[in-house]
Amino acid sequence: MDRGKGRFTKEQASQAAVSLHPVLAGHMNSWHKASPYAEPSEWVFASFKLKGRKPRVANMPVADHLRPAAVASGVINEGDKVRWGFHNLRHSLESFLVQAGKDPKTVQALLRHADVKTTLQIYAHGRSEDRMAAQGDVQD
Repeated sequence: MDRGKGRFTKEQASQAAVSLHPVLAGHMNSWHKASPYAEPSEWVFASFKLKGRKPRVANMPVADHLRPAAVASGVINEGDKVRWGFHNLRHSLESFLVQAGKDPKTVQALLRHADVKTTLQIYAHGRSEDRMAAQGDVQD
């Protein structure tokens, strides 16, 4: 869904099912059961304004939950005019997985990239601590 409308994805790889860790699936299941739209056929993040007929628009949970959490954790400052949302989490997840030594093909599959080059060239962000450690490894 994009802005409340069904849209086709750019790549066939983007249409693949998204695996959910059992812990995350449990949290989402609990959230869904506690909502007024708890039937199995209803949206997990249903729009209250539209009486559950469509999902919430992505900017609503960002404004209500994600951005305040980023401010509370010190990731961004209150009132910053920076763009902050789900895509930041996507970049962070990919970077953390690569830094943790996960296989690039596994990361590619999790992010549903058609080409592993996209995963490594665009989404992987090295940290200065990692670069310094790599330099130190060569010197030893």
